[in-house]
Amino acid sequence: MKFMDSAFIRFFKFFPKLFTAGLLYSVPLGFFTGIFVLIGYITGFNNIILWGLGIIPATTMLSGLVMIIRKIAVEKSDVRLLDVFFTSVKDNFKAFLLHGVVMYLIVLCTFFSILYYGSLARTDVVYGSILTIYILFTAILITMMFYIPIMTVTYELRIWDIYKNSFLLVFGKILRNLGALALILIVSLSAFAAIVFSRGVWLWITVAVIVLFFPLLFSYISISVISKGLQDAVGSFVNTLPAETDDREDVEQAIINASGDSDYVYVNGKMIKINKPEK
Repeated sequence: MKFMDSAFIRFFKFFPKLFTAGLLYSVPLGFFTGIFVLIGYITGFNNIILWGLGIIPATTMLSGLVMIIRKIAVEKSDVRLLDVFFTSVKDNFKAFLLHGVVMYLIVLCTFFSILYYGSLARTDVVYGSILTIYILFTAILITMMFYIPIMTVTYELRIWDIYKNSFLLVFGKILRNLGALALILIVSLSAFAAIVFSRGVWLWITVAVIVLFFPLLFSYISISVISKGLQDAVGSFVNTLPAETDDREDVEQAIINASGDSDYVYVNGKMIKINKPEK
């Protein structure tokens, strides 16, 4: 019975909503990327430095996708798709704009580092060692990105604390992180192989399918795998007390009445830390 309510089963059970949420992120990503590719074509500056800029505005929509996945896969609840999605986007817009810049820099640095040291590794084994270090560093950054979006939409933390805690969780929950990385690597290699072996119109169809599905699969896999470790380390957001409310006095009183040890309360989708009054 527990398996029937697992994240794996719920992915297929709620696939229409998840796919729609994925589209609400993937379509803007494709749109903004297309704009910068067109600009590159017009200006002659055809480079990933320009093409990748589409990541930044599109990432503002990622918070909606993360929130939908969190509620369906982790909290085991249903959602009003558009309301939850766009409320999350509005509430987390500035933070995810910054995350978009960080993601852009990660993609940019990773691309050029692997391209540069990958070509040099053929001539000298030393560069092969440097390439290995960069790949490990990239894996750390990717693992941090498992945590940063879900922490942003879930906990009321400063940006610095979100990045610091995400870095610590890379090593603190290493087995779960390796599991998530392995699953995402399988999906990524499958997507890469599909592109390599596609020709003609099928290549464009394959690319379109990957653009539509990959962000959803990446987010769903990472959130489903790391969520338990995240809650153990930072704070539970499943079956938490009390009911959502906007009244701060009621919130504080609910914490005091419900749990003498908890410093957090679930308010409008986020775990908010409140200083308890001294008794």
